[in-house]
Amino acid sequence: MATARAFDFNGKDPNGVPARELSVKSATVFISRNTVRSVIVREMKNYGIATINAFESVAEVCEELQKNPESLLVVDWEHGEQNVTKVLRAAQGPFRVDTRPIYFIALDLAERVIAVANEYNVMQIHTGEISQAQIVKNLDELLKYSTLSPACRKAFRDIAALRKSGDLAAAEPILRKLCGEEPTNIRAAVELGATLFDLGRYKDALLWMQKVHPASNGDLRAQHLLARCFMKMGFFEKAQKLLDEAWLISPHNVDRLVDLGHILLNLEKTEEALGKFNEALKLDKDFKEAKVGKAQCSMLEGHVNEAMKMLGQIETPHELASIFNSAAIMAIRQGHYKQGLSLYKSAVTYVSSDTQVLSRVFFNMGIGLVKWGKSAQALSAFEQAASLDANFTKASHNVEILKGHKAKGGAVTEVKRIQGLESLEQEDVEFGAMDFGVKPAPNAPADKVAEDEIDDSYFQSLVSGS
Repeated sequence: MATARAFDFNGKDPNGVPARELSVKSATVFISRNTVRSVIVREMKNYGIATINAFESVAEVCEELQKNPESLLVVDWEHGEQNVTKVLRAAQGPFRVDTRPIYFIALDLAERVIAVANEYNVMQIHTGEISQAQIVKNLDELLKYSTLSPACRKAFRDIAALRKSGDLAAAEPILRKLCGEEPTNIRAAVELGATLFDLGRYKDALLWMQKVHPASNGDLRAQHLLARCFMKMGFFEKAQKLLDEAWLISPHNVDRLVDLGHILLNLEKTEEALGKFNEALKLDKDFKEAKVGKAQCSMLEGHVNEAMKMLGQIETPHELASIFNSAAIMAIRQGHYKQGLSLYKSAVTYVSSDTQVLSRVFFNMGIGLVKWGKSAQALSAFEQAASLDANFTKASHNVEILKGHKAKGGAVTEVKRIQGLESLEQEDVEFGAMDFGVKPAPNAPADKVAEDEIDDSYFQSLVSGS
């Protein structure tokens, strides 16, 4: 049998983090080998960890991790890469911020093991023989040494709380301060990039991640986030190249498969995109974003009824309209105007119970008609949007613009008439969806619409309450 050894993945912090500062009072154990599990549990109890919960199913351990966001996680690679990846993803919590130490056990230190551990910020990997002395040594190192300084760990916990409360803007100054104080802290740098991304500041996020990624030594989280930034900015080939490379290293990341699917959809490779969404669903049959992507493939192939069968868990008109909106935007962006407008007409049927959302659907339909060159029909769509929501000033603004163009005999379909348009990001906490509309023209302010230009800031989003 191989000699036991502990692989400290991130290296030791010379300052050390005392266990009392980490407040590790409980552990969640997911180990497939009975003998190893019993030894680990026994030694953790002897070590002084008060509460230890061992689980055999992925569903149970993921539920436990959700309930206890700060517990130590012990996970065994022998459960299989697919299961381990799902558990490690759950360990990060809904806000994708590190709040727990992770003790990773594997028979051998294979390249795949290191790649997965790296992506999910595993602090330490143990390989080889399990012994009482080695476990104690590993726990000492795990609880006393961490690449997260006390300041970094506190910052991450604060950020998780801010994201939970919806106050994302307040996270940026905390992370900028942390990055300034710890310039080599890649995890903090990636969190800042993710925060800029979530705030809809895609250009800022892209510029930041273009600096972070080369310094990250192949960090897959950094690479994936950089790819998402390229996606949002419309550089789909660059995004695909980065995600293809990451997929070869770690093929069981469902978020990555879904993003690849969206890229392929945007490149008019619907069949290949469907393959990626199906791969994601094989890994996680309940993964909502994969179901949405698969449904959008059906929509783009003209099978709306089939798509709706896949969207049974979508409950709100806003969310359902947003899915139709994304598919319609892709069709219109690729010049398939008739198909895009058909999707909007279908959306009208499914969201008719909510007049505010319905107003946005007609608004976006109007934008699609403008791009198609059908100004008379676009005017009717904007008028319908304005009539459904008297407070929707963007719709009435566009009505006046089109009426003005019509009176002057102007051609609203010329690119110069719509090139100063602003755009909004699509609402998406986990980066699964994308926006595909008109980008602001060079040198045109993104937060202001000229008085004589059509306002299409809702072409890329069905954000209500404007």
